[in-house]
Amino acid sequence: MAAANKPVFSRAPSGVVVGKPVALRLMEQERDELHDIAKKESRSMAAQARIFFLQGLEQYKSGQQA
Repeated sequence: MAAANKPVFSRAPSGVVVGKPVALRLMEQERDELHDIAKKESRSMAAQARIFFLQGLEQYKSGQQA
């Protein structure tokens, strides 16, 4: 019964909407590359994809301001 006292663990950063995931379809080569990078960075593929999304979003926003 000690399991009931375990804290809840989540890999998602605080504040991330976990109930509304976004599916991302990749070509096989893209998925393999994502997997390799995520493994190298000791992250899940979802966490690595989120980082790439945030980097791309920032780049997109900076291009829109010009």
